[in-house]
Amino acid sequence: MFRLFIAIFSVIFTSAIGASAQAALVSTQYESAVPAVYANGGGGGFGGTLGNGSISMDVVGTDLVISFTPGNAFNDIVGLFLDTRSGGFLDADMRDHADGGRTVLSELTLTQDDVYPVGLVPDFGLAIGNFGSVLFELNAGNTDGHLNFLQFNAAPTINIPLASLGNPAQIDFFAGYASGGGYNSNESMPASVINGSGNPGFGDGQFGGLLTGGTYDNFNRFVIVPEPSVLALTSLLLMAFSTAAKRRR
Repeated sequence: MFRLFIAIFSVIFTSAIGASAQAALVSTQYESAVPAVYANGGGGGFGGTLGNGSISMDVVGTDLVISFTPGNAFNDIVGLFLDTRSGGFLDADMRDHADGGRTVLSELTLTQDDVYPVGLVPDFGLAIGNFGSVLFELNAGNTDGHLNFLQFNAAPTINIPLASLGNPAQIDFFAGYASGGGYNSNESMPASVINGSGNPGFGDGQFGGLLTGGTYDNFNRFVIVPEPSVLALTSLLLMAFSTAAKRRR
């Protein structure tokens, strides 16, 4: 048990160091008795559906439960990018137009490469829309259907086995909001530099837009191991147990 405590403490300590070193990290929340709710989006190009919405994460048993609550009419698709393990893929690596969800996850802005936050390279993408929630494993390719379908639920919430994500100790994520045809909004979660200009659109200059993709420079973090305060209490209990055991010898 003591070795387990040390291992968990090491993960927490490493996370704390990473948080201080990465200016792009906006909010860190820990798994607890209630879901962690992130409501730190920005932008209103499509009415604030994502910018004024919220994303919650919770661990129930061996599943990660993700839910999205829209801040306005839910007409398009939230692309939620999850970094759960080493490796991963960027916009420049992917092009999958087999359906709207795949299009959003492989390229939020249709004709331009979007910029992801420094230090975050996603491994999985969750497309959330009026159709429900669809989880894909990301991979490199430029043919329709190359993203690896994993799971579907006909609601804006989904239970994902942690084993499917590599049993991560923490999950870094950001989200964008675009149409299934690749017309990107200036909305994001968390708030990012993309919020300060008009919608990137298709990235081809239509409707007065610029020839550029979206720039997402911030991300959030959900830590699955207990909070440091819980670990401190656990440490005290272990010390008390150890002292009592020595006295009984």
